[in-house]
Amino acid sequence: MVRQVYTTNSVVQKKQAQKLLRLIKETLASYEYEPGRIADLGTGDGVLAYALKRAYPNSYVLGVDKDPEVLKEATREWQGVEFLCRDILQLEFREAFDLVVSSNVFHWLGRDWHEGVQKVWEMLEEGGWFFLHQGGRWTYHFLYDLAERIYTEMTGEVLKHTEVLFYPTLREFKEHLSKHFVVVSAFSSIEFQQEYSLKELLKSFSVAGARVFTDRLSPKQREEFLARLFARAEEEEIPVFGRRLYGVMRKPLTVEVVPAKLEEVEFLIEKYEGEFVPPLSERPSAGGGLQGGSLREYISSLSSARVLAAKKDGRVIGCLCYKMQMLPFVSKPVPLVSTVIVEKPFRSAGVGRSLYQKAISENRELYVRTWSTNTNHLKLLESLGFQEVYRIENHRGKGIDTVYWRFSHERV
Repeated sequence: MVRQVYTTNSVVQKKQAQKLLRLIKETLASYEYEPGRIADLGTGDGVLAYALKRAYPNSYVLGVDKDPEVLKEATREWQGVEFLCRDILQLEFREAFDLVVSSNVFHWLGRDWHEGVQKVWEMLEEGGWFFLHQGGRWTYHFLYDLAERIYTEMTGEVLKHTEVLFYPTLREFKEHLSKHFVVVSAFSSIEFQQEYSLKELLKSFSVAGARVFTDRLSPKQREEFLARLFARAEEEEIPVFGRRLYGVMRKPLTVEVVPAKLEEVEFLIEKYEGEFVPPLSERPSAGGGLQGGSLREYISSLSSARVLAAKKDGRVIGCLCYKMQMLPFVSKPVPLVSTVIVEKPFRSAGVGRSLYQKAISENRELYVRTWSTNTNHLKLLESLGFQEVYRIENHRGKGIDTVYWRFSHERV
């Protein structure tokens, strides 16, 4: 009976899981990343776990939930997915996962929220992905307020939903996650009643947030509680909205950064030169002009550069090249980073940071030339302590400036 009620009423949860699934597919496709082992934490009736199996048919998918009744429905319904009845905080695995997802579950960990994040960290392979969707601060605030009043009327006791659930602000959400992971993105989405009917919202709330109260009531009291909640939500015209938080994270990848020969990293330059603005194949040299050259000329100009390679298990997955060069605003040659490349599947996993840290350790000061719309690169530079020191407006096209950044150990 419990599993049938959840499957029937969890309409909003399923729609939100579909949003998370789209985010997962779009993100991993942009990184050319194919997961091999996937875990869905708080899988419920297994809808998201099975959708992940369809999206990545060659992967192993495990759905985890601590509710045995709900899992019975998942086991009966879906083929090709394994299910485990276990509390998230009690999970132990011999083999790591490279994708962990969780939708509408982590706020239920309450004070143990941090332990849940730590558990995911332990489950993940280096470079693995964690996609988290949960409620944010003020989620269904007015509906919870009504539920709290009804609970007090029925029992004479005061129970605040915040004693059980952890609904962080977006800022808290980012801060907590960044202690463990490289946060690729973290954002909030406000979902209003227009997206769902009030009936859908109340049904979904009855098998989710309302359980803060109904799990403490007898079956008869539970029916009365939900009947009152449904009726008064309509009578009082309770405004219903949810602030949803989405986090996309990677576990940092440990790499070896070593000096390398230019020939070892040429394949990276050739493969990704088109991502630069303008493409490297149009430039005569590294750190010089931006037009009237060829890729061969560009690579040849790096023959005197210091080349650093990031290696994982002996394989080159990233590189950084710098050399002494005159700049328009300095009076003597300085070390200038002209080329930084990380293979797509390994981006946003700390590889670029490791390359820069090695280059910083080798120089008293270090300059970087890049362009103003290279957002992720600029964020990395700022986080490492670089500061913008010079800008040439519209140098690379309308609205695209050339920018120079500088790191100095003296400032640090």
